[in-house]
Amino acid sequence: MCKRVFSFFTALLLAAPVLVWAQRGGGEVKAFHQQEKAKIMEHRQQQQQENQAFRQTLKDMTPEQKEASIKEHRETQSQENKAFRAKIHQENMEFLKNRLAGNTKLTDAEKSELITHFEDQYQENVSFRDKQHAENVAFFEKITNDPNMAMEQKKAAIKEHFEAQKAENKQHIEQQKAENKEEREKIRSATNPASAGTK
Repeated sequence: MCKRVFSFFTALLLAAPVLVWAQRGGGEVKAFHQQEKAKIMEHRQQQQQENQAFRQTLKDMTPEQKEASIKEHRETQSQENKAFRAKIHQENMEFLKNRLAGNTKLTDAEKSELITHFEDQYQENVSFRDKQHAENVAFFEKITNDPNMAMEQKKAAIKEHFEAQKAENKQHIEQQKAENKEEREKIRSATNPASAGTK
């Protein structure tokens, strides 16, 4: 469960690059950021409670029933997380659009380019998470159905699998940060050629 929490948080980080972009906005941005962060924590806590209650339901099941129930539970939570991330993204984009509407330094084309940039990144993130989810489902199917693996071997394989995904997540986040920096510098140089290449 701990690894899924890590994956969930990493995915949520990928869902909100708009907030990082908009950080220079002062109190309004900070308040919005804190509000979104609170929603994320509440969602996480709710799922942790669901997971605790779910584990209690497994006690009297046969191994086959447990396997089917766990698979269904994971899929349900995956869909919940997907819907939650979409909602957070929508809120972030509405916030960004409202802030851009009041921005007099950027042209309409630059504003549109920013919006498109973050929408494209969000779609990349959706694809990235879907790929990892499919990998996880296949991995757990393989491990669960391997009679030649002892429980300790399975635990080690699970740890190794999630460590590899952790590295993938880090690389993906760094790539998006670099794209955001490039986009920010491109916009900055267009609006103020003298500041191109400076922070």
